[in-house]
Amino acid sequence: MYSLPALSPVIANASPEKDALNACATAFATSLTAPGAAAPTFKVVDGSAHTTGSVGDFFAHSFTFYLYANSQKTGLQIARASCSTNSRGAVVALSPVAPEPALQTIAYRQ
Repeated sequence: MYSLPALSPVIANASPEKDALNACATAFATSLTAPGAAAPTFKVVDGSAHTTGSVGDFFAHSFTFYLYANSQKTGLQIARASCSTNSRGAVVALSPVAPEPALQTIAYRQ
């Protein structure tokens, strides 16, 4: 099982953004599997701030989400992607994003 925290624009409990986010999360999870294998189970963790916007924001024409997957065993990030959808919540682009460089611990001895 992978954990897929998502950083996204405004997401309400029942909204076009939520439908689009779920479509992106499913596409991302499926992209992590080997050909012919079943898609992994996952949970979406919404990392955005819940704010209200204008009616125009609610009915935006497209959405872009930044997703990452962590290993349930190690907690380490294993993949990142950006995902774009159209106004109906259909995924139109899923692109891998280069991983952030690992933070290195520097030891100082006197």
